[in-house]
Amino acid sequence: MPIRCTAQQDESGMGFLLRSATANGLSLHGLRDLAGLSSVRTFWCSDARHFARVLDMPEAELQDLLVDKGKYMGQPSCRLREQPFFRTELLRLRKPQICVDCIHRSGYCKAMWDCRLYTVCHLHRKPMVERCKSCRAPLRWYRPAVDVCQCGAYFRALSEGDWNQDSPEVVVATWIAEHCAEQGRDWCDDSSLPIWMDALSLDGLCTLIQAMGVPVTSNQRVVNSSLASEPVQFWQAVCVRAVERLRTLARSSNPTALAPTTWEGALEGWALATVSRADQQVALKLLREIFRTEIVARFGSQRTALCQMCLFED
Repeated sequence: MPIRCTAQQDESGMGFLLRSATANGLSLHGLRDLAGLSSVRTFWCSDARHFARVLDMPEAELQDLLVDKGKYMGQPSCRLREQPFFRTELLRLRKPQICVDCIHRSGYCKAMWDCRLYTVCHLHRKPMVERCKSCRAPLRWYRPAVDVCQCGAYFRALSEGDWNQDSPEVVVATWIAEHCAEQGRDWCDDSSLPIWMDALSLDGLCTLIQAMGVPVTSNQRVVNSSLASEPVQFWQAVCVRAVERLRTLARSSNPTALAPTTWEGALEGWALATVSRADQQVALKLLREIFRTEIVARFGSQRTALCQMCLFED
């Protein structure tokens, strides 16, 4: 390529490919064709060797940018910029979102925007945009430029005004941003929240917020695949409910009161499939305290069956 772009430290892999293509007068379709790939899809870490040759850059550098799709404990998993995600529904890999202010000022897409629970830009405190204000179509990776919609219009914010920095949506977005930046284990400095949140992985944090914030009823079965189609406003509401309930949990002497509004299945799945020991311990702790249940299983055995034993106080 005549013009070689330098990847930003926090840049999205798909965004980098789009930026490199447009810098050289190509579309993402054209870059894909040059790389010898035929299908219109999201590109993964395994595709890096094809694009590295075209872009004249080290394959390892491009592998670090693109999402690594593989398996963990026999189940599909992803790695987003060194952050492992066991639950792929927590990522927006095919339906991107952007912060309009960031993209116009910096000119690139950030990897943390691919996290579904990053619903508000923690820098500008404005909602993430997933639809074009001009044509109302969902954003796609296959577009003329990082800041231009497929309809030809420059992206604009859908709403005006900044959100309060203490709003739950901004708080969660800040946690995700600091976790992605690997700024240490003291990123959760809110004394009104459980202290064990400091030890969670990013996958664990997002799973916890999902379990505490997704609306459930006693007769409803939440399906992970259906959550992936929910708009950003849905996930903003999830963040609000989750932060409120976590604060209630931190000061409550009766955690079982949260049982009717907590997604038990998400906690069970989290306990059986975690990316860190700390995540597993927190999941088991919440199941014991909120639902009075104990999981009896061989962890790490790749078993998908779940046994429970109710705990009764004498």
